Amino acid sequence: MTIPFNKNLNKISTYEPGKSGVKNSIKRVIKLSSNESPLEFSKNTIKKIKNIKVNLNRYPDPYCKQLREKVSKVYKVKKNNIIFGNGSDELFFLISYCFLNRKVEGLYSRHGFLIYPIAINAAGAKAVYSKETNFKADVNELIKKSNKNTRVCFIANPNNPTGTYLKKNEIKILRERLPKKCLLVIDSAYSEYVVKDDYCDSLDYAKTRNDIIVTHTFSKIFGIPSVRLGWAYCPAEIVEKLNKIRPSFNINFYAQKIGQYILEDKAFIKKSIKHNLYWKSWVTKKLNAMGIDVLEGVANFILLVLKRKEHVLLLANYLENNNILVRKLNAYKLDNCLRITIGSEKDLKSLVDYIKKFKKEKKIDFI
Repeated sequence: MTIPFNKNLNKISTYEPGKSGVKNSIKRVIKLSSNESPLEFSKNTIKKIKNIKVNLNRYPDPYCKQLREKVSKVYKVKKNNIIFGNGSDELFFLISYCFLNRKVEGLYSRHGFLIYPIAINAAGAKAVYSKETNFKADVNELIKKSNKNTRVCFIANPNNPTGTYLKKNEIKILRERLPKKCLLVIDSAYSEYVVKDDYCDSLDYAKTRNDIIVTHTFSKIFGIPSVRLGWAYCPAEIVEKLNKIRPSFNINFYAQKIGQYILEDKAFIKKSIKHNLYWKSWVTKKLNAMGIDVLEGVANFILLVLKRKEHVLLLANYLENNNILVRKLNAYKLDNCLRITIGSEKDLKSLVDYIKKFKKEKKIDFI
């Protein structure tokens, strides 16, 4: 007899991350599929990281006290309002387990991060999405899809994989018009890259309310996705509830230490923002010149929007055969799009060269 399982699991498609390698290849792989930082830390930070000594026979600090102090200082939030996760993903699951069940619903935008519906369904709730307008979350559509049973609304701002964002006033309108019993979760994974005046990560706004969570990650601009470290600002009572189900030692010692050092490396952050802005503009202009539409975004990637779906598959496979990995977005129902990370100067120049070769060899007109 098969042991009964959560039937909502039948609604879940396993999340597939960006590809990490090319089979049977001895050439260097150019990975532009996972929005990872292409830059190296300062020599001082690298030295600190290399000198980290881990007592392997001791558990890490379950409260991340030193890292908590650092995050509190850098982001100007109270220590008691911080909770850490094994990446932001774990926080989305903890939030879903805490606030959702089979009688209620979780809401997200159509092309929002795919972990949201997975976490919602894993908690036994109904996952509901709203339409987007021009690849951007639509506040009015989100409100239309919400109801008395909506308990959590997940919004990535900026959004992955589109790179679009909601303005400060749009976030406020969304929060004010969502049901009172609905928790608004703002995923700010890419916020540090944004330089637009009408954007903010919503931390200041969240401090004035008791129904908003803002999440951050060390995986993007801070460049340490391998150690899996994320954190969230929550109302104190929500932190208390989430800690009841948070694994006791979910953040390892090494992650806690390296997180502290990276937050101190302000020069690295400035360099990352400058690099991202320059090379995103550069590669966009090069692709536009080839007749390829690029969606204007504010994160560390670009979204190619091709007129024909078959060109997407041809281009992605051509690049992969030449050891360049980009992200196909079929799982997001964006079959005519490709997401490409803003990598190093060398890698982006190689990308453009191969797309030119592809266009010439296949005799494809993108216009």
